[in-house]
Amino acid sequence: MKKAYSYVMRKHMTVAVTAAAVLIICALLLLLRREYIIAAVQGGVGIAAFIHILILRTVRKKEMSKYLQKILSDDMGVSENALMSVPLPMTICSIDGTIRWYNDKFSSIFDSRALSDGMLDDVIPELKWSDVLKNQKGKGIVTVQGENMYSVRWFVLKDKIAPNEIGAHFSVFFYLTDITKEKKLEEAYENERADIAIVNIDNYDDFAQKFDDEVMEAACSKIRSAVNAWARSGNAVIKKTDRDRFFVIFEHQYLKKYIDQKFDVVEKAREAAAVAKFPLSISIGIGTGGTLEANEIGARNALDMALGRGGDQVCIKDDNQFRFYGGKNREYERSTKIKARAVAIALEDYIKNSDNVIFMGHRGADFDCFGAAVGLQRAVREFGKTPYIVHERVSPAVEKMYNALKNIEEYHGMFVDENEVLEEVTPDSLLVVLDTHRPSMLPCPKLVGRVSRIILIDHHRRSTEFISPCSLVYHEPYASSTCEMATELLEYMSVGNALTKAEAQCLYTGILMDTKNFILKTGVRTFEAASYLRKLGLDTVEVRKMFSTSLEDYSMKAEIVETAKLLDGNIAVAYTRRTHKNMRVIASQAADEMLNLNDIMASMVVYPINDGAGVCARSLGSINVQLITERLGGGGHMTVSGAQIKGVSIDEGIRLVKEAVRAYFAESK
Repeated sequence: MKKAYSYVMRKHMTVAVTAAAVLIICALLLLLRREYIIAAVQGGVGIAAFIHILILRTVRKKEMSKYLQKILSDDMGVSENALMSVPLPMTICSIDGTIRWYNDKFSSIFDSRALSDGMLDDVIPELKWSDVLKNQKGKGIVTVQGENMYSVRWFVLKDKIAPNEIGAHFSVFFYLTDITKEKKLEEAYENERADIAIVNIDNYDDFAQKFDDEVMEAACSKIRSAVNAWARSGNAVIKKTDRDRFFVIFEHQYLKKYIDQKFDVVEKAREAAAVAKFPLSISIGIGTGGTLEANEIGARNALDMALGRGGDQVCIKDDNQFRFYGGKNREYERSTKIKARAVAIALEDYIKNSDNVIFMGHRGADFDCFGAAVGLQRAVREFGKTPYIVHERVSPAVEKMYNALKNIEEYHGMFVDENEVLEEVTPDSLLVVLDTHRPSMLPCPKLVGRVSRIILIDHHRRSTEFISPCSLVYHEPYASSTCEMATELLEYMSVGNALTKAEAQCLYTGILMDTKNFILKTGVRTFEAASYLRKLGLDTVEVRKMFSTSLEDYSMKAEIVETAKLLDGNIAVAYTRRTHKNMRVIASQAADEMLNLNDIMASMVVYPINDGAGVCARSLGSINVQLITERLGGGGHMTVSGAQIKGVSIDEGIRLVKEAVRAYFAESK
């Protein structure tokens, strides 16, 4: 209220001056018309008004001088003249923000016309008067005036001039410090700080095995040239540390340039490898924001993250988060099975040295994680240990498979819920996490903290959330499914032939589901795994029955497809507002069905879940739906992914999906 009153008084003063000037001008005009009496009256009133205004300003200045002298004498112990000579910009304001006094240094920075009875937060826009009133001693406000930057500090003074006057008990003393040089030094330090990048040539080992030295050298030489040119554009120091790896140090100021260029070196390296007609690519991990040691560790972690997401991309690790660039091209299958063989040997050793083995997939189990658990438990039994499979509830997706297995006597007691499994944990229990690497996706997160040894087997592209620590990680985003990976492990552990017909069918069903009948993400090793299972006598007709659906479910799927709308980039987005116990399965089937429509390259379905909206996404490979669902808090594969958006309606979910799709294509340009 005091602040508004001061503003009104300044306005009234302006009006009074204007009125006096108008009266005097009118008096002069009347003199020209020889109306002397009226002219004399108006002129006298105008002159009297001017004199009155001058007297008021003079009295006010005297009062302000006394006020300032009193403040300085009582509270600061210095004179006004001494304060005026201080080489710091200073001002004193009323408690409402009205400028009452300032020194010459302050007036040399700001417009003097705005200082007379002006409001300080109008003069310094960065200053919020509410912050001043909340903090009696304040700092940290930075204002830019011309080419200089100033730090604004203040403290409250007690006003002893009019102790009985409401609102006039306190004043605020401000002073400014020129921090231009410090800011420039800080900016220079920030720009010249060293960032570290590690560049990796993906699929190098496969390339070396398939081509002769001359072809290999020609392709790698072009890739090295592209990487060296990229490094030189940022005045970087680059060192080849291995046949497929480079170590790069560059100043932080060039990181923004690389980002603005969208790390076009990744695309250039891919084009350079095209001469060899082999899908070579590069991945880059960058560490920034810390010391040299911290950045080097960050670069290695970022590279691991990039490779865990399929390679052919850049990952930046700073103090707070991972950032990703690229990764829109499909992963390529590795022909070598050396890693699978090594993991199989290690897994066998872990099983033999455990009391029992607990298998746990993700919430809302599907055929892939459930089938992998059923297949791998056979190895546990063959090595004389007790297996357990955690399930929170029977997922509609695997209900038929679960009902068929629970009646088999051998499996009695194997399926346990999240409370029962905690009772089975011993100091030597082994936990095997399947088909996920995200702790938030586990049906029993407590179990991770209760066991001392964890083995992770997953094929999803890596997200920033990862189960840690793990005794053994088998994470291959190129694989079609976790069941494919599990089948290879069983083969190398020499227990695959012990698989029962039902277990082989579970593994085969998982592969079939994740590849959409061997269409998506299907490589040579996928068919080899399926062929191995087929030799064990699985019945493909029985597997086909697992995917049969009711007439009601089929009708709901058709209703969802009817709602499809085509977005830019040939992405179909459909939705449903109906709820159903099998809705997640039905939505997935609807998304698969839409891929059969002409010109559709990807599909997305929004459906209701308990506390929000679920999203199911599918792609034929040219569009990376994982990058789209990651914007919605989800993840998955390049061709198969999903998300759960908490606390939103279906309409809001559709809007968020459309925004994520537009952002994906905007970033791709």
